[in-house]
Amino acid sequence: MNKNRILKKDLRIEKKIIRRYFYIVSISLVILLALVLSLNYTHSLDEEYSHKINQLSSSILNEKKRFLRNTIERTVYYIEQERKRIRKENVSTDLTAEQIEAICVDKISRYLREMRLIDNGYIWVNRIIDYNGGDDYAIRQIHPNLPHTEGMWLSTNMMDIKGNRPYEAELNGMKKDGELYFEYYFKKIDSEKIVHKMSFAKLYKPYDWVVATGVYLDDVDSIIDNETRRMQKSHATQKFRSLFVTLFFVVVAILIIIFFEGQLSRLILDYEKRIKTQMDSILEEKAKVEKVLSEVKELKGMLPICSKCKKIRDDQGYWKHIESYIKHHTDVDFSHGLCPECLESLYGEQEWYKKAKRKGKF
Repeated sequence: MNKNRILKKDLRIEKKIIRRYFYIVSISLVILLALVLSLNYTHSLDEEYSHKINQLSSSILNEKKRFLRNTIERTVYYIEQERKRIRKENVSTDLTAEQIEAICVDKISRYLREMRLIDNGYIWVNRIIDYNGGDDYAIRQIHPNLPHTEGMWLSTNMMDIKGNRPYEAELNGMKKDGELYFEYYFKKIDSEKIVHKMSFAKLYKPYDWVVATGVYLDDVDSIIDNETRRMQKSHATQKFRSLFVTLFFVVVAILIIIFFEGQLSRLILDYEKRIKTQMDSILEEKAKVEKVLSEVKELKGMLPICSKCKKIRDDQGYWKHIESYIKHHTDVDFSHGLCPECLESLYGEQEWYKKAKRKGKF
């Protein structure tokens, strides 16, 4: 009995351990899967928003670049056509070639100083003196934003507030391709504010002029910053939704695990009940068999039997017919009959017996 109790207790302990490990492993896997999916989704969102920001920035900058190039190419075309026209008008005059070129430069310069582009943009011109660069490599020819600096010498060693060397980059671009996009920081027109600027410059070789214009990128930076903040807010909302969906998924998964574990526990419990019923039946049958074996074992010993009437004396000292004794100690039932010797002794002289015997019935 004690052994059965200990066995049942051990089984209960083992089931608790199995259930604990089942929950730990199942819920850990669900949480791990949810985290992986959530992180993957968040990473995809980060890449998507980063791509949108870069795409927006590139789109705006490309549009700015097209505007700058078209403006400078039209300006260079104007300079060339105006120069041809003035030279043609003065071909029959007594003016020298140098005087005619001076007229061209003066008229073109006055036109460029008065030209204004969208957003208060303007055209400036630097005239290269020494293509090797260094100090005094060029003269500032035209600059509507800084008219008082026209005629000053420029150096490729000059730097803006961020440490960039815009004149060096400009000269290298003119020598390599005759044109260049470049970025730097410069004073805004009619303001002392230094802002981010992108420019396009093209070399007009007859005058060694670097004809350039630029756009301030502070508005672009502001648009990018505003769009970035808007996307970050949207990103945060998406992340919150993702977290909510992940938590919902985890809760549902845990509930499903608990439900199936309950179903499994009930199946196991039913199975245990059936096993217990079968075991009880087996134990009951075993007890019966052991009882029979015990009684049979008793029959194996010496039995006191009457030599005349054949009665058997039991353990209490009572004399019983052998049929009664055996029936009491076993499950054996008796059916009565006569052996051949007793038949012969009892009915040997009877005619019906003799006739039946001759016919082979006995």
